Amino acid sequence: MDHAIVKVSSKHQITLPAAIYKKLGIQPGQKLLLEVHGDKLVIWPKTKSYTELLAGSLKGIYGQTKEEIDDYVRKERESWEKTPF
Repeated sequence: MDHAIVKVSSKHQITLPAAIYKKLGIQPGQKLLLEVHGDKLVIWPKTKSYTELLAGSLKGIYGQTKEEIDDYVRKERESWEKTPF
């Protein structure tokens, strides 16, 4: 399904048909970007915020457990003390 007709509710809301949100991988709570192009409304399953797009992408890079992460941070801080500026 690449198109659908939806109805605007009395609260100015629309419901995305299941086939569309499944095809695009849209999840509950996800933010969507709406743009107006002339007389058309375009809805993108993304935002313009790189922070939101990258959030969680480095999960596990500093360690898998709290202890591993704390150890990484401790070593980094120790290296700051040894570095002359």
